[in-house]
Formats: sequence, structure tokens, C-alpha cells
Amino acid sequence: MMKRGFPMDFFWGMCSPKRMFASRKLFGWGKLVIIFVFLTACLMIPVSLNFAKQDSFDLESLMPNMMNQVSDGFVDELTANYALKNGTLSGQGNMDVATKTGVAMVNLDGTTLPDVKNMVVLGKSSMELRDSSGYAFTVKYTDDATLTDVSSMADMQAFISGQWYVQNKAFVFLTMVAMLGSVLFASSLMLALFAALFIWFTKRNQMSEIASYKEALSLTLLALGLPTILAAVIGTIYFDITVMMAIQSLGMVLLIAFTFIKTRFRQTDDILDLGGRTG
Repeated sequence: MMKRGFPMDFFWGMCSPKRMFASRKLFGWGKLVIIFVFLTACLMIPVSLNFAKQDSFDLESLMPNMMNQVSDGFVDELTANYALKNGTLSGQGNMDVATKTGVAMVNLDGTTLPDVKNMVVLGKSSMELRDSSGYAFTVKYTDDATLTDVSSMADMQAFISGQWYVQNKAFVFLTMVAMLGSVLFASSLMLALFAALFIWFTKRNQMSEIASYKEALSLTLLALGLPTILAAVIGTIYFDITVMMAIQSLGMVLLIAFTFIKTRFRQTDDILDLGGRTG
């Protein structure tokens, strides 16, 4: 048998249906874990790149009740009587607009804040944001921040989101990457385990040479190789997590089907000894 060594035997084996089936006995459990981690890491590349280049965040999805405190009336009072320049808010003392669920206010002199669950407080050099969901942030104004372009409730919400994102970009990046990474990890794991279980059941058919669950899992991970790399490439160009998962799962199913059509899950030649003949 031609010896290639790990991980080259995995990359060689994933390139054709006959190679996939012939390579199913080459990997121990430790190597299978490494292969799975590698495939998951490939899917994480477009996820990380997408959030690294993101320049905004919909804060309303994280703190909806806080954002509901911002009204057109509050914005009108704010833009008419206050100015933000060089990271400092100035104007005519304090101002507040209360709602049934909280308050939006300007607090320039640092007076004690009201005991409410939802609030937007614009201070002299920073904002206090609090939501009944449990999130609370102190956001310092950036030096280039201004209220010049704020003329409506939507503009004010966008301003708050933008200022918050500048200070919390690392938090957003780590949170979103961890969340989507968990989804991709769980999805890929379930896909691999259940597909391998289905293949393993074929050993009941005397025509199949799948002798163990490990062989079935090896074949499944080999079939996941090309679709996962393709999903990562497409995700880097156009990021859509559902499209990536669809490419990965559909590609795996098709390659397993082609492998069965080509081999009937039986070794029909000495492809490993021949060093790469495909068919």
C-alpha cells in the first residue's frame, strides 16, 4: 500500500467515491476527531471574516425595551436644545421623557438616576443604557460623535447602536462567533453521526463491507470533506449560514450516494496499492 501519512491520506481519500470507500479503514478515533475539528474550523473561517468586517450592529435585537424609550418627542427636545462635540454633550440642563416602561433623559449634572428597568440616559461624556432583559452598558461618546444627522427616532436609535458598537465590537465578535460556531459544530456533529449510523446499518446486508461504526464514520467524514471546503469558500464570498449548511449536508449526501453507486460498499479493486486510480 502506498503510504502518504496523515493528513494527506484524508485529502487524497476525499477526492473520489472509490478513494473514499477504500480509505475508510485508515483513520483511528483520534484522527477522526482531528478531521472533524478541521472541517468545523473550515466553516468558522467565513463566520469570523464576516463579523470582523462588520461595522454596525442592531442593538434593538439585544435591548429592545431600552430602544423603545426613544421617541420622536425626546429626539426633538434633544436636537433643539443640546449639542455633542468632541465627545462632550452640552445644553440646557437636564431633560427627561418618561414612558410606561422606562425613561429617556439627558443628565448633564450627574444627578441620581431613576430606579427603572429600561432607560436611555445621555450624560455629559457617556450614555447609560439599561434594559429589563438584564443588559446594562456605559458607553463613552467617540470624539467624532455628533447629533447633526439625528432628526428622527430611527436616527437616534442608529446613533445609539453605532456608539455602542464602537465600544463593544470585541464583545459582539466573540459572542456571535461563539454562537454561530456552536450551531455549526452541533449541526455538523449530528449530520456526521446520523449519516454514519445509517451507513453502518448497511452491514446487515451481506453485500456491504462496512464492518464497524468507525468505518462508517470515516466514510462520512471523507464525504464531508469537499462539500465543507466548498461551503467555506462560498461563505467567504457570500456569507449566509443556511446556504453553507445546505451545501455541506447536500454535498455529503450526494457523495455518499455516488460512493454507493460506484462501489456498492464493496472493495472492487486495489486502489490504495495502485496509488490513486479513480473511477
